[in-house]
Amino acid sequence: MYMSFGTRVIFALIMWSISGSSFAQKSGMSFPGISGPYLGQTPPGTTPEIFAPGIVSTGLNTRDIAISKDGDEIYFGVTDGGISIIFVTRRVDDRWTEPVIAPFSGKGYLDLEPHISPEGNKFFFLSNRPPAGKEPRIGWYHQNIWMMKSAAYGWSEPQLVEEPISTDEKEFYPSVTRANVLYFTRQTKDGTVRIFRSKFENCRFRQPEMLPFEIPEKGLLFNAFISPREDYLITCALNIDSTNVDSDYYISFKKANDEWSELKRFGPAINTPGDNATSAYVSPDGKYLFFSSSRKDPSRSEFRSGTTLRAMVNSKSEPGYGSSAIYWVDAAIIAEMKQKALNAEQ
Repeated sequence: MYMSFGTRVIFALIMWSISGSSFAQKSGMSFPGISGPYLGQTPPGTTPEIFAPGIVSTGLNTRDIAISKDGDEIYFGVTDGGISIIFVTRRVDDRWTEPVIAPFSGKGYLDLEPHISPEGNKFFFLSNRPPAGKEPRIGWYHQNIWMMKSAAYGWSEPQLVEEPISTDEKEFYPSVTRANVLYFTRQTKDGTVRIFRSKFENCRFRQPEMLPFEIPEKGLLFNAFISPREDYLITCALNIDSTNVDSDYYISFKKANDEWSELKRFGPAINTPGDNATSAYVSPDGKYLFFSSSRKDPSRSEFRSGTTLRAMVNSKSEPGYGSSAIYWVDAAIIAEMKQKALNAEQ
């Protein structure tokens, strides 16, 4: 998790309450009242759109989406002030429940970056909960990957993904393939941030290896989504070339010899100027690319002299004012990027 947070917990919780009540007043919608796949949202085309405005993307800093294999559970992360919590909404009898804090989250720890394995039997996430034998610490001091397994009642109790994955350094943003190859980010004590992967063999994860992307020493590669077939990777990057002054989304395709193609940056539809990339995800059916974005909606009014405090508070209950929101777009954009990568190598 490559970001920092403030400490105003109470304010953040108040804003969440305002967000929910504001949306209900504006739309007249109450739960349960939404049916259909993907929270009843109209699927996007080639232009990214905010995903589930007022339901998932609310005006709070929202990122990191994970969808169950059958599409009936949607998890997402909310960070605002001093909180970092994973929420869940479920489709029951074709009606979506109001998002609530997931049973394993909201325990006094910082949780983020949910990821469900392609087979649907494992749930990975980032947490600052202390490993056994260590004391809790404020903030992201303990930054490790935790895992739950599917059970008859939902998910098992979280267990630390032990060494050699979780170490005294910082590990975060888990993403796993069908073959149980775990991709994650590691930030070393000297500040180096790179993508690693580890194969699951003989009931344990093996020693991780760093992906061999050639980038400048001060460049950062982080928060990578790996496709279930391990044929492409979408990552966030910062300072990897002279134009990469904001963190942007890049993609690389795996070659037959286990090498990776050169990182290619997504175009302005995904990477808007001044925006900061934090997380990408492709739906289990392969149809949609989700990504977080703090872009501002140009149709939103600016805050000028005379703007009331109420107007500014209300802006916290709507996406598009600069807080991170989740966007989605037709995943055909990935095929387009692959063709561009192939053309560049010919």
